[in-house]
Amino acid sequence: MTPHSRRYRGLALFLLTILAGGGCWVVNYALTVQLHRAKVFSGCALLTLLLLLTLFNARKKLPFLPLLKAATWMRLHIFAGLLSGFLFCLHLHGRIPQGILEATLAVLYVVVAASGFVGLALSRWLPARLTIHGENLIYERIPALRAAVHHQVEELVEQSLATTHSSTIADFYESRLRWYFARPRFLCAHLLGYRQSLFTLLEEVNALDRFLDPAERNIMGQIVVLINTKNNLDFQLAGQRLLKLWLFVHIPVTYGLLLFALLHAVLAFTLS
Repeated sequence: MTPHSRRYRGLALFLLTILAGGGCWVVNYALTVQLHRAKVFSGCALLTLLLLLTLFNARKKLPFLPLLKAATWMRLHIFAGLLSGFLFCLHLHGRIPQGILEATLAVLYVVVAASGFVGLALSRWLPARLTIHGENLIYERIPALRAAVHHQVEELVEQSLATTHSSTIADFYESRLRWYFARPRFLCAHLLGYRQSLFTLLEEVNALDRFLDPAERNIMGQIVVLINTKNNLDFQLAGQRLLKLWLFVHIPVTYGLLLFALLHAVLAFTLS
């Protein structure tokens, strides 16, 4: 999808949300004027949208079913999420929630809505950045790949000791590189796009160059490649871990909101 078509679809989705929200407001106003229970309309509409929003996660777990495409479900999810915000305000009718149940519902909705906007921003921002840093990797494979890179570095260090009879590379590895390869590093810096920590490490490698003979220089060049490989693995880990952390917040709170909303609806109809 080109940037132009993406902007066009985003504008169309926004206008559709405005029109749907306006239609809901007209119906709600008409019910209020005619002394009907306008809150029943806004509450039922909001609950319906919450069920639709929850179905999006169920759709992702069943990709083999002949349903709509994931991209279409995502657009429906965004539309329903924006419209639910309007209905939420309409249902409150400008008043502060009363009682523990209503207050809990309001807090849960705000958390779900806020995390939804964060997730939307991440889905637009992170994939492109992850692609720039190489092919997208399966999250569960990253630790094994990082361990393999660490093992290759240690083999090169041992090779330098055996072939050059010099401990220059080994000493540098112990003082600066073992720490770097032992575990993921600079994760927050990766998310912020800050690369100074990596540049500082590479500058130290460059400063070491004048103490190396040709054979050591060749080995160090291979280690530099692995430093950058490890850096890319850490970037992939940071980005994918952030997405998983977001899902860990958004999905459980969404199900909690749905359960409380159903309880609220049952009590409202029972006690009315």
